[in-house]
Amino acid sequence: MRKVYDAFLAEFPLCFGYWKKYADHEGCLDGVNKVFEVYERAVLAVTYSVDIWCNYCQFAISTYNDPDVIRS
Repeated sequence: MRKVYDAFLAEFPLCFGYWKKYADHEGCLDGVNKVFEVYERAVLAVTYSVDIWCNYCQFAISTYNDPDVIRS
């Protein structure tokens, strides 16, 4: 699935919904680190997407309780 998501998002990086689906998929397979990698790629590709930033922040808040880690 990673190859499919990577190929699709390389062609259509502005499809923010697929970034979320990709992050969710990675969360089921590999855990927190991969999800953060996907969200980092997403915010670089779709910098002005409020939805991506909200999903990223919600994930960070639910994963970490330390505000300094979340802000970084």
